[in-house]
Amino acid sequence: MQIAQLRYFTTIAQLENVSQAAELLHLSQSSLSKNLARLEAEVGAPLFDRSGRRLTLNAAGRRLLEYSTLTLQELEYALDDIRLLSTGADCRIKIGAAGGVDRLTGCLAAFREVHPEAEFDLMSDIESLEHIDINDYDMLIYPAGGRYERFTGFPLCEEQYLLALSPRHPLAESPAVRPKALEGQSVVFLRAGRSYVEYPFRVCSALTVRFGSQCYVDTRELHRQLIASGVCIGFVSDSAAAFYQGNREVRLLPIRDKRFQRLLMVCFRREKHLSALAKDFRDFAIDHLQLQRQNIPVHPAQV
Repeated sequence: MQIAQLRYFTTIAQLENVSQAAELLHLSQSSLSKNLARLEAEVGAPLFDRSGRRLTLNAAGRRLLEYSTLTLQELEYALDDIRLLSTGADCRIKIGAAGGVDRLTGCLAAFREVHPEAEFDLMSDIESLEHIDINDYDMLIYPAGGRYERFTGFPLCEEQYLLALSPRHPLAESPAVRPKALEGQSVVFLRAGRSYVEYPFRVCSALTVRFGSQCYVDTRELHRQLIASGVCIGFVSDSAAAFYQGNREVRLLPIRDKRFQRLLMVCFRREKHLSALAKDFRDFAIDHLQLQRQNIPVHPAQV
């Protein structure tokens, strides 16, 4: 399958007409029709329902359009990235994070004062990715241990998890809770992709806490709504606490168990892959955040 075929296909899908697509692509109608036929043969299924000259995407076509759009966007992004890199004009600082972003914002603001040309590309949910490569980011904030143990970095901060619940919940008047109090409760967890469920889920599994029921949502807003409504209780990292504290229908309580906290680390892309601006940012961040390497014990629950 060729990139050109995907471009032809997406154009036909948008216009729902081969002759109009051929005109826009500066191709003959017969050539475009042959390309479409080859693509359908390669996919092994028709991609359109045909009614006269009009084409309408069928289920297979809609699915291929989703993947084609993502593929073409990623290709364009990669080409743009390479152009910037080759010309030395790359002003983007790419940051991936699994938390602790609130500790980083002051550093980003201070760096922009020195380098106003800097642009930050921040991904805040790297734990939802199946594979993480440090060379995809100039800076990576990640939890110590587990699948990240191959990275060598600097300790950044301890991330504490709190229990979030409705003020009407029976536990709401407690100054703090122990994991045993979670037995039989209805709990909501943040989930992304096929494999990622937020860190407290793994801690509760290690502690063999038996919940009454478990719900999963893919956005923090839904997470907050279920908690505020009293349907479930949930877990919130201290770095995300402000998002919940703005709602009077959510109360946050400390959890009396050190396993509900984890160490966040910082590492940087390899020297040879850093742009000149990214190298300046690395040195600036190490100084601004006062990062120092040291041996840190990894908690058994951090898997």
